[in-house]
Amino acid sequence: MWNWLSQNTDVLSLAVSMAMLVVWIVYLQLLLNGYRRQRRSSILISRGAGHGIRSRCLITSMSAEPLYVTSIIATLETEAKSYEYALTDLRDLPEDLGADPRSSMRQGSLSAGEYLDIGHFDEFVSQLVETDPDRARLHNWTDAVNAIELTVLALYGSDRLPVGASRRFSFVRAEAGGMRISPDTLWTRQLHSRRQRKQLVRKLASHL
Repeated sequence: MWNWLSQNTDVLSLAVSMAMLVVWIVYLQLLLNGYRRQRRSSILISRGAGHGIRSRCLITSMSAEPLYVTSIIATLETEAKSYEYALTDLRDLPEDLGADPRSSMRQGSLSAGEYLDIGHFDEFVSQLVETDPDRARLHNWTDAVNAIELTVLALYGSDRLPVGASRRFSFVRAEAGGMRISPDTLWTRQLHSRRQRKQLVRKLASHL
């Protein structure tokens, strides 16, 4: 045994070096993945306080660092076409913005775990319809609108390009009457790629 070890010292040293190299590569990859997760934003768009059209829409930051929500874009979908509106700066606000001005303005800085309550689904859909110059197209929106997709734009860290997230909610009509809001996916889609973030810039610019 000792003779074999002494005769193959170079091979064993190489094998040990290669094993250590693999260990370090795996360790560095884990560190890099952890750093990327910490630097990457995570925004949750969810429905709360019920399932009907009076349920509330919540925008929650699950990011490690604070982010600033700059705009929320809503796309109303009908059988004929889709209509895109900006929820932020949608209406004139009173001087007294209440206990949480961020939720009233639908924008502001969020630390990890903080959220914006942007209101009842039926209320902000009605506000969107009222801002449309040709209101007759969506006069009775509860019959016309099939779904709404919400896209959140935010600034995160020192990045110049905004980050974002989107989620689509369907309006499900019951045979006995009434309507409920149903998210199409379990998770909020995060918009992190450079191409997606440039698309967010163009989307934001179109609503200025």
